[in-house]
Amino acid sequence: MITFFRRLFSSKLGLLFAMAFVGLIGLAFALADVSAPGGGFLGGGGTTVASVDGTEVDDERISQLMTRALQNAREEQPGLDMAALIEGGGLDQAIEQYMQGEALAAFARDHGLLISKRLIDAAIAEIPAFQGLTGNFDEASFRQVLAQQGLTEEEVRADLTRQTLVGLLLGPVTAGAQVPAAIARPYAGLLLEERSGQVAAIPSSAMPQGNPPTAEQLDTFYQENLRRYTLPERRSVRYAIFTLDQLNVPAPTEEQVREYYEANSETYGGSQTRTFQQIILADEADAQAFYAAVNGGADFGEQAAQRGFSIPSTQISGATPESFERTTSERIAAAAFAADEGALLEPMRSGLGWHVIRVADIVNRNATPLGSVRPEIVQTLREQAGNEALAQFYLDIENAIDNGASFEEVVDDKGLTIVSTPLLAPNGLAPQQPSFRPSSDLRPILELAFTLDDDEDPVLVPVVENQRYAMVDVTEIARTAPQPLDSIRRFVTRDYMLDRAARRARAIATEIAAKVNDGMALSEAIAQADVALPAPQPARATRRAISQAGANVPEPVRLMFRMAANTAKLVRLPRDQGWYVVVLDAIESDPDEITPDIVQATRREFANVTANEYAEQFVNAVLADYPIERNEEAIEALAERLTTGRRN
Repeated sequence: MITFFRRLFSSKLGLLFAMAFVGLIGLAFALADVSAPGGGFLGGGGTTVASVDGTEVDDERISQLMTRALQNAREEQPGLDMAALIEGGGLDQAIEQYMQGEALAAFARDHGLLISKRLIDAAIAEIPAFQGLTGNFDEASFRQVLAQQGLTEEEVRADLTRQTLVGLLLGPVTAGAQVPAAIARPYAGLLLEERSGQVAAIPSSAMPQGNPPTAEQLDTFYQENLRRYTLPERRSVRYAIFTLDQLNVPAPTEEQVREYYEANSETYGGSQTRTFQQIILADEADAQAFYAAVNGGADFGEQAAQRGFSIPSTQISGATPESFERTTSERIAAAAFAADEGALLEPMRSGLGWHVIRVADIVNRNATPLGSVRPEIVQTLREQAGNEALAQFYLDIENAIDNGASFEEVVDDKGLTIVSTPLLAPNGLAPQQPSFRPSSDLRPILELAFTLDDDEDPVLVPVVENQRYAMVDVTEIARTAPQPLDSIRRFVTRDYMLDRAARRARAIATEIAAKVNDGMALSEAIAQADVALPAPQPARATRRAISQAGANVPEPVRLMFRMAANTAKLVRLPRDQGWYVVVLDAIESDPDEITPDIVQATRREFANVTANEYAEQFVNAVLADYPIERNEEAIEALAERLTTGRRN
């Protein structure tokens, strides 16, 4: 999911949804994942970080949004930590977009656009997390979710109101955005464009190795690339697995098998279904006339057709006494199921009118003997007993922890086995023990562990729902920190020499590109380099082809469609192993190949871009009258606390 939102936020402006998303981030994340372990947020001191038109947001609110954002981002990027999220602009983005929502809300209030309590009530009732087993809004579920997630009803209502206001304000602004065909046609022609050129690789491996770095050079390189050698937050855990296989579940007794068989007589006992012909008439005299005609030998369907009924509307197949009673009455259903096959029942009255019924067919199903279904029932009872035993085992451990039992005491009492891990990153790898291989159990365990403190009681987590569980205890937390140079000197030396070779490769690639841009042939420029390099390779593609291939398109080919003809540009080799020199030789396009369908498709794409542009301009206009005021000192302090857990 984080990929979608990253794309949304980095588009021209995904404001129509982005601001509603950020405004609801605390609520939506919580409700989308109410079963997520740990509902606590980093506590704030109530310091205002930003305001607009007298409305303030404090550090506690923003820390809630950031904590939830990080938890959900880790679903697709397990190694992501708060420092990386903030460094990537996540904190500034959350504050800015949240306050943009507040600015729109202020604009709406000042212009008389109000959201009724009734509308928000309806929105709350539609949220699945607030619904009970019947699928309807359940007050107890609503209060329980709010308590679990540390939310108040006022916060929920405020967020839903903000979301609704954003939709009401920006919806009309973006509706009906269109561009003329005359504007779309030139861009449609770009899809048919074909480009050809050459690509030359300048690999770092072709560069001379040179002398090892001095201590001063190595230290400077280490300091300049400190983030590269910084370990993410890591945690060591100990856990004990318990499964159904560990429990002694007795086989069901013969009495239990028979009780189950008798209790499920609808499944195993005999049954009868009937097919009826039925007509319901409003007038008793008409019903009696219909009965007399059919009883005298007339066809039921023909008589019904004369009164405007189709044959399918008079057919009722596979009826049981219960189903037929629901559409007629208890008296009519009893009479219909007491009659013999072929019988025509005299008119009987229900709340719908006068029923005339003919028993068209009777299907009897014999009872299934107990002996033939015994294995099936035994298996079902075994599963039920196993689930109950596992649930009770789970509750026993949970109650023991609640009553103050330690991790070791529970393990000893239940006969479990402790598994301990080294310091692990969220992805399950141990940066300081590369040989460690995480087990399949670790992923859900670590998802929970990275929401806990090291002084919390053990917590239970499902590894495989209803089958496999773990009792988890965090034993150590290592915050994000750089590795000492002395402990990784060999790796830093390797990186230094690779970096030096890469810089040399870039210098040569830059020199080659400059010569090509001055008019020299690519092959000649490569020959003049002072190192042996691979020969250039031809490249050709259409814009339509690269748009369909997506991320699988080589970067040099993609670059060709961002260049002018007869020019050269640079792009990195994969995994930072050097550089490519890309030369674009020719651009070919045939206007006659532009079809009306391509033009229409282009117009639709431009409509989306235009709608985003309208939304951006509208929001910018609102912000001109409702400027956002930021407390940079408070924001910096919040970033420090979110990253390190300490106040500066």
